[in-house]
Amino acid sequence: MPSKDIDPYDASEALFECVGCGTRLRGASHPGTCPECESAVRNIAVSRE
Repeated sequence: MPSKDIDPYDASEALFECVGCGTRLRGASHPGTCPECESAVRNIAVSRE
């Protein structure tokens, strides 16, 4: 029977998307706001269920 371990996925580089204009950014850390429109960005490198 498989164990219920925590998902071992670890993104080496995160992918972020602006919630305002859709601009996508790559980086090791959260950029805070979009450089294009200053809206919030979210990490889309890990799927949300």
